[in-house]
Amino acid sequence: MKKRQKNTEPQKAEAPPDDQTQAQPAQLTEAESLRAERDDLLSRLQRVSADYLNYQKRIQKDIAQAREYANEELIKALLPVLDDVERALAAARENHSEDDALLLGMQLVHDKMMEALGRFGLSVIETKGRQFDPALHSAMLTQPSAEHPPLTILQEVRRGYRLKGRTIRPSLVIVAEQQEPPSVPGEAQEKPQEPQGG
Repeated sequence: MKKRQKNTEPQKAEAPPDDQTQAQPAQLTEAESLRAERDDLLSRLQRVSADYLNYQKRIQKDIAQAREYANEELIKALLPVLDDVERALAAARENHSEDDALLLGMQLVHDKMMEALGRFGLSVIETKGRQFDPALHSAMLTQPSAEHPPLTILQEVRRGYRLKGRTIRPSLVIVAEQQEPPSVPGEAQEKPQEPQGG
């Protein structure tokens, strides 16, 4: 029988297979990738949450505004009727005495109508003697005026109205403009004649 020789060479530590050494960096890369994805999803969730909160606030504001001005279209439709009542009242004042029953009845109807619309927030825009404001008034034409400063309202052609502070129909008005001074004949200076070249 042969004796086995003992291997006296020191044994080398076996190196791990290549796929195990690559597994560790791959695991780190995968973990970093998952962290980045998680951070991105959290960031997107926060943005969506903020957008949703803003959307809820905007919707609530729109609903409140819609409730506040829900009667606007109805009131706008009634304004021409109110104009007709006021024109009829003006005609009745010219043709009837102040104690006439017809005139008193029409005035009562007008006042009740204004009171009812006023409860819903309708108010008349003041014009006579006021400064022209494009947010409240619409200029039909301008007239020269010596007594009034420019842009003073001289006359109201059609009454304007506001609903809870919002102009729903501007007043149609005539506005003062600067009066040009009258030109006196003979005051116009003649242009000096250019010397004749010779």
